Amino acid sequence: MPRTLTDRSATATIKGYFYQFDQTILRLLEATEHGSVTVEGVEDIDLDDGDESVFVQCKYYEGTEYNHSVIKDAVIHMLRHFHAAGCPSERAFRYRLYGHYRGGQYKLKLPLTDEFLKENFLTYTKEKQVHKVHEELKIADAQLADFRGLLDIDVNALSYADQQAKVFKLLASELPECTLDDALIFFYPLAINVIQGLAIDADKVKRRITKDQFLNAINRKDVVFNVWLREHLGREYFARMIRRKYFYFGRTKMPKATRFFVIDMTNEYEMGHATRMLVRIGQFFSHKELQRTPAEDRFCPYVLLRGVTADQLIELKTSLWAQGVIFNDGYPFQGAEFSPTMLATDPTKEKLWTIKFVPSDQQLAPTIAACTRSVIEVYDFYKDSPLDGTLVPKACRVHSIKSNSAYLLQEVILA
Repeated sequence: MPRTLTDRSATATIKGYFYQFDQTILRLLEATEHGSVTVEGVEDIDLDDGDESVFVQCKYYEGTEYNHSVIKDAVIHMLRHFHAAGCPSERAFRYRLYGHYRGGQYKLKLPLTDEFLKENFLTYTKEKQVHKVHEELKIADAQLADFRGLLDIDVNALSYADQQAKVFKLLASELPECTLDDALIFFYPLAINVIQGLAIDADKVKRRITKDQFLNAINRKDVVFNVWLREHLGREYFARMIRRKYFYFGRTKMPKATRFFVIDMTNEYEMGHATRMLVRIGQFFSHKELQRTPAEDRFCPYVLLRGVTADQLIELKTSLWAQGVIFNDGYPFQGAEFSPTMLATDPTKEKLWTIKFVPSDQQLAPTIAACTRSVIEVYDFYKDSPLDGTLVPKACRVHSIKSNSAYLLQEVILA
């Protein structure tokens, strides 16, 4: 069945959006270490890179011939911003029009002159009345010349495919151990998701992202790999893969380590199910107590349950206590403040804790800092967003494992 004109228009519009997203990614990857981008700010892309701000209007018309009218509104909008800023003569910021067209680029005569700019970009007719924007704004010729010096127009921009290929190359160069295949399969989809998420946020402040934040947000190859495994190979296979990857120790006993399990239980808390899972976690990830177990060989897991209420957590602890499960929650007595040092204390023969509760996100970093004399591993079983990097010390290794179920770890233990 042939595609309709409406189909083609929708496809072109969608392609235009992704061309703009790719351009945003490109600007971030090419920025200096401290550069940042605001998506849909003054223009499509606002780049702040050191002492200079660049406002970028991005257009993709692969099926359209270039005409001055296509970019006229953008030029007028930029001039109005220049005027509102006081017509600065210094190069504190620049305006850039970046577009790809089927043809007609010869119509644009560069460098621009005042007359060409006034006639082709700053003059328009509305309701049979001629408007001259430069006159309405009372912009002098000297100020207009300053504006021209800040305006860059490129109507010979890269094609969609060529720009995307450039993005892949930059991703491969900016991310450690990233090949072109990795960039295409793993990192590019994450990059698009990050930019798309920024674009739809109503708060302009939240639409800003630094280069460093962007690279940290997309440098999650394991996350993408895990999602692919779960969707394509099934839950049981996925659970076995997680166990083999993170918790397989061959024929040897489980080595001592300080293991933190962050589990998102939002909308899935059920006391009986949660109790059974925590009992298994405690049994599986604690040392095996023997008659002559040395004190230095004792350990047990830490658990941070997210998405549960204070009352639910009390209910859960009550259930564990009734079943004889000995735990440590970092509170030495009723009414006391939380003690990371107490929680970090190893189990003893007299206090054989099998599980330790970290009470909240804010107590995670202090508890990790209080742990010494063993390897620290954090396993983040998240649903929507991985654990914020600011919640754990920088040197701490975090394994982000996306899961649609709060009880995946139980499946992993039983796999």
